[in-house]
Amino acid sequence: MNTSQTGSTKRPGIAPLHSSLNQKPQHSYEQYLFRARDEERAGNRIEAENYYQHAEHYFRTIK
Repeated sequence: MNTSQTGSTKRPGIAPLHSSLNQKPQHSYEQYLFRARDEERAGNRIEAENYYQHAEHYFRTIK
């Protein structure tokens, strides 16, 4: 399963993050950071890095 095509993670029970125009960058940042830490604790370094990079993007938009 390719996560970039389906928009979901490989781990069951975790809903995909979808950015919407109404969602604030601060909220997106916090959500991606939460997901990154969760993946890191689960031992999935690649998914964690992916989420950290998304979080960094939103962090830059907050400044």
